[in-house]
Amino acid sequence: EMLPVPFGLVRYGVAPDHADTKNVTAEFQGILDSPDCSFIGNVKVGRDVTLEELQGLYHAVVMSYGAEQDRVLGVPGEELDGALSARAFVNWFNGHPHYATLNPPLASCERAVVVGNGNVAVDVARILLKPPSLLATTDIADAALEALGSSKVRQVDVVGRRGAAQAAWTTAELREITRLPGVRVVMQPNEVALDEMDTASVNKARADKRRYQLLQETLQNGGEGE
Repeated sequence: EMLPVPFGLVRYGVAPDHADTKNVTAEFQGILDSPDCSFIGNVKVGRDVTLEELQGLYHAVVMSYGAEQDRVLGVPGEELDGALSARAFVNWFNGHPHYATLNPPLASCERAVVVGNGNVAVDVARILLKPPSLLATTDIADAALEALGSSKVRQVDVVGRRGAAQAAWTTAELREITRLPGVRVVMQPNEVALDEMDTASVNKARADKRRYQLLQETLQNGGEGE
C-alpha cells in the first residue's frame, strides 16, 4: 500500500459525517488481524518495488487501486486557483497526507459552485454548508475543520449536465442536505419539470421515483432546512 494506513477509499473518500458507512472498516480489520494476512504500508510499486519483483515472490499479484490523478477536462479556467477537483477536496477534508497543503480559498469567497449530479457532489455541498459544530463530532481532519470554521461560503450552487430524472445522487444524500440547519435548497421549477420521456423513465424504478418526489417536495415547501 502506498499510504501508511489501510482502508483507502473508505478512510479518505467517504464523507466524515457518514460514520455508518465508514464502520465497514471493522470488517476489513478482521481480515487484517488474521495471521495469514500482512499489511505493508508506505510502499509504492514502481518506486520501492517492481511488479516483476512481486511476481517473483508470490503465486498471484492483484493490482487493486483507484484513480491517483484527476481527469483533465480541458475547459477554460480549469487551472485557476480555487478550481478544485472533488477528489482533491474530499481527500483534503478527510486528512489524506498528500492533500494536507491543499488550502481551498474558503475564507475569501461567499459562493461556491459544485459541478456534478451525484453523491460526491452532494457530499461536497453538504460539507461546505454544514455547521462546523456538527462536523466537530466527526473524524474530519483538524485543518479542514479549522478552515471550514472560518469559511465565508454562504451559497453553494450544484450544477449538473443532465436533468432531475438523470441525477445520480441517492434519496438519503439529498434528504441530508435539505435537513441542514439554516440551509434553504433553491431549485428552478422548469429545471425540475420532466418531459414525457423522463416521466416514463422515473416511474420505472422505485428509487428514481422516490428521489424525484423528494425534489418535488423540497421545491413545494421552499427548501427550508430544519
